[in-house]
Amino acid sequence: MFVYPAPGSNPESLSYLIADQVFRLFNESWINALTGKTTYYVFIVCEKYSFSRIILKSLFLCIIFTPDVSAEISFSTKSLLISQKNTEASRNYLFNRFRTQTYFDLDKNYSIEIDYELFPALTDSSSDISTISIKNSKTRIYRITDLNLLLPGTPDSSATSRNWHVEQNLDRIFIRYQAGNLEFILGRQAVAFGAATISPTDVFTPVSFKALDQEYRPGVDAVRITGGFGDTTEIEGGIVAGKNFLPGNNGAYLRSHFLHGNTDLTPMTAVFKKNQLLGLTLQTELGKVGFVFDGAVVLQRKSAAEKNSDGSEQWAQWTIGLNLQWSQQLFTMLEMHFNSMGTDNPGSYLNNASSVIYQEYPVTLLGRDYLLPSFNYQISPLWSLNSSAYFNLNDSSSQTISGLEWNISENWLFSGSFILASGKNSAKPTQKKSEFGDTPNSFQLMLKHYL
Repeated sequence: MFVYPAPGSNPESLSYLIADQVFRLFNESWINALTGKTTYYVFIVCEKYSFSRIILKSLFLCIIFTPDVSAEISFSTKSLLISQKNTEASRNYLFNRFRTQTYFDLDKNYSIEIDYELFPALTDSSSDISTISIKNSKTRIYRITDLNLLLPGTPDSSATSRNWHVEQNLDRIFIRYQAGNLEFILGRQAVAFGAATISPTDVFTPVSFKALDQEYRPGVDAVRITGGFGDTTEIEGGIVAGKNFLPGNNGAYLRSHFLHGNTDLTPMTAVFKKNQLLGLTLQTELGKVGFVFDGAVVLQRKSAAEKNSDGSEQWAQWTIGLNLQWSQQLFTMLEMHFNSMGTDNPGSYLNNASSVIYQEYPVTLLGRDYLLPSFNYQISPLWSLNSSAYFNLNDSSSQTISGLEWNISENWLFSGSFILASGKNSAKPTQKKSEFGDTPNSFQLMLKHYL
């Protein structure tokens, strides 16, 4: 499938050795991932060394022993003031993010990226700390190991008077190597698939991680290889590693991306937590209207299979969307999403959401049928208005997010937004009457700065 080594490669160069190791790792790991096996490689020296420490040491060694290293550092900040109100009480939160992005160009063929984030946050009450934490009991993310979430000196969660905390996240740490038409990326990186608002093919997306800050896709631990074939075709494969690199926590994928006329096609296959997925993303134009399809069939592993309403062990998820650029100012989109893993009975929402497939596939919606309208209107070069909504067609509940953004200057952005929910409120916390009825309404002010 892949042509390797690249013509003209120097077998004695450090670049060649790194690429050779990654290439051999990928070929062997792909087979092992499909068969449910695992292999521990040379960079996992022994159990007492974590994956992140080994990768960090390797990257710094590359930087030290490579001449003419150039570095580029950028910073960004984000402050989010949130006021929530429901039938019981009002709550206020101040959430901040400080992110540094560092790029090292070691030579024309390979580079390194390291991104680190700090999240200071303040709440009205210590009981609300978990609400704005970047990680909670429902969080699922493909990482072998990670930094301690709380910085040293942050009050312990048992402190009843605590109403602030500072969290950290090592979001990117990877090395990228280019060998002819092949690109190798090893380490913590963003891995994303699909083209819809809800993309069933986006199987490795993190769940309940950095819920208040989705500007940057959270990084996962992976090795990826992408090969280009001509101007319109590429093939990509990868291994995505979960906690402790155990077989039941890992995943792997293989996908192709090509153009057929004016149609963009991306078929893919993946394994995740021993389940299988077959997916397709399609984008094309129907006159002036854009058309998007993103769908996947999930085959649940036999040892934990749960039958859906049709009595089968297969789950079909899909999103179909139409979009139209009405003018230079106005863009609209309308999508329909079908969630076969959900239920159309609100009384069964919580029980159904505790099923195995909800714990292994990144599905968070509780119902089955959804309508997703959205629009963006550019009022002027400095002002823009946007709105999007989730309508649950099974219980008639909805959640709408509308915002106004002001581009103050080249590096400053200020915005305000409302999140409004409607639907039947639950009489008991153990039984929902609608999906969005219990969601508190909120108002947000946000300030971003880039350096």
